[in-house]
Amino acid sequence: MHSTVNDDSAGVSSTAPKRIWPYVRLLAALIVTPSVLIYHWGLLLVMGMMDGRLHGRTLAILAAGIALVILLTVRLSRQLASSRFEPHVPRIVAAVWVVVTGLIIWLFSGNLIPKPVVLALFVPATFWIVWLAWMFYRPWSWSQRLGWLALLLLLTIPFPLLLKTAGLTGDARVNFAWRSSPVDASLHAGADVAKPQSDGTPASLETQSNAHDFPQFLGPDRTGVVTGVKLSSDWQAQPPRELWRHPVGEGWSSFAVVGDQAVTQEQRGDSEAIVCCRVSDGALIWVQTYPARFGDADGESTMGGLGPRATPTISDDRVYAVGATGKLHCLDVASGQVIWASDVQKDNEGHPIAHGVCASPLIVGELVIVAPTGNPHASLVAYDRTTGKRVWHAGKFSASYGSPALVELAGRRQILLYTDDGVEGHDPETDEFLWNFHWTNHVHVNCSQPLVIDGPAGRLMIATGYDNGSVLLELAPGEKEWSVKEIWKNSREMKTKFTTAVRLGDCVYGLDDGILACIDLATGKRKWKGGRYQHGQILLVGELLLVQAESGEVVLVRPDPQQLIELGRIPALTGKTWNNPALAGRCLLVRNDHEAACFELPLAE
Repeated sequence: MHSTVNDDSAGVSSTAPKRIWPYVRLLAALIVTPSVLIYHWGLLLVMGMMDGRLHGRTLAILAAGIALVILLTVRLSRQLASSRFEPHVPRIVAAVWVVVTGLIIWLFSGNLIPKPVVLALFVPATFWIVWLAWMFYRPWSWSQRLGWLALLLLLTIPFPLLLKTAGLTGDARVNFAWRSSPVDASLHAGADVAKPQSDGTPASLETQSNAHDFPQFLGPDRTGVVTGVKLSSDWQAQPPRELWRHPVGEGWSSFAVVGDQAVTQEQRGDSEAIVCCRVSDGALIWVQTYPARFGDADGESTMGGLGPRATPTISDDRVYAVGATGKLHCLDVASGQVIWASDVQKDNEGHPIAHGVCASPLIVGELVIVAPTGNPHASLVAYDRTTGKRVWHAGKFSASYGSPALVELAGRRQILLYTDDGVEGHDPETDEFLWNFHWTNHVHVNCSQPLVIDGPAGRLMIATGYDNGSVLLELAPGEKEWSVKEIWKNSREMKTKFTTAVRLGDCVYGLDDGILACIDLATGKRKWKGGRYQHGQILLVGELLLVQAESGEVVLVRPDPQQLIELGRIPALTGKTWNNPALAGRCLLVRNDHEAACFELPLAE
């Protein structure tokens, strides 16, 4: 009797795994197929279209995923033959594939062309992958397997043939455009984009500075705040007047303005260009080009677009500009002639990061301060502004995409820099490291500028993005090191990403994941959030906000602690606009990666 019971138990234990194992294999294959194959084939295809390169790591992961699914599904149908579930497996696989692929495209593609069109082209372009991974599931003949594979490969061709990538949106969605859409050939041929005067001679230039200069990134104090200008709040009665408009090369640089001259950077073919035009009519004054094209070297990515990112700095008849690959130039502001040049990446053993060198040069006394990437011990570097000779280098963490800023906190002048770890402070004369505060995100990307709330009290607000928000700090010097105290922390509010918040009264205003928001300065809590301007930029002008929306519109907003009050808007630009606006007196200069314009804004009486 005991023998019989033991035999039955052995039979159950030996057959149960055999019955369960095919379903385990099937479940694993159904998980790997959408989670690995769809994502990595889409990434390989889109990245290849974007920068024309074969990404080996992505290809290796895709190949490994296909091999794993083949191992999981080979001859699997025979082991499931007795199940009524088996005949439906191919339909289930196809349905899961189409639904997941469609959902990914719907969520992560931009709006330049209708999403249903992208779906109709992209989904068929992926079918060959799922067939290649599953074609050993049933005992089809080799002629069937290879015939269907060849046919499905043909369905891949229309997608890259008809569509091209046009960069990313601010929330990291891929913009697709028709490949036949017109492209300004001058941008790729290296021709002058801004036009000279009608007689072909360079325009004359008035170089005298004035109180309304906007000489560097985010204005006179590098804070995004403009004083001394009182704008009219009634754009209905007094609409802004367009002074000029012209095409520009690619890049996310803004304008630096002194007197009647405006200087920016752009890509022209295989060269980066530092370009000076006249504020009054947009006429080209001079252009200085040098060989450099971001995205050509390992470690560089064109996902964010081509061209220089940093805004030039104008100081004492000199222009200081650094390109996306790290080429630093000092030019004569009147003629554009090169006084000296350096490669800050090579000088400091730096390495490229995904979006290149973005930090705008900072002038401190006789020094020009830059932020090379990839070397934690040289995230801040000072050059002699007259000779170009390196004076010092410092840092504890690698530079990210923020620009160095000169501030005074708790009675001490210092340079602040947002690194990939957080914010750190350095003495501007001696390069002495003062303090660091860890405040970053899962991708270690920090682009915003710190906001001084109370300099004498050492109060500083910093904000970032990518699912992390803001914190208010109080800093104080100590005998050996500075102390850093959190006043409040709110990881959910004021996720500025690559814009910079501003303070007015007891509130801070900024684009929080692309939506204008107001938080209470005392507590860090949200007061309101509204106005979907996406990932654009803002300027505080007196007691009004100028919002440069990612769509290209400029919106006038009255910052109110209780609610969003939109006063007017103008369709200033078309297409994705990440560049910061510049306001010199009543002249508002805006640009993106293909056009620039200048508007005369009405002033309050």
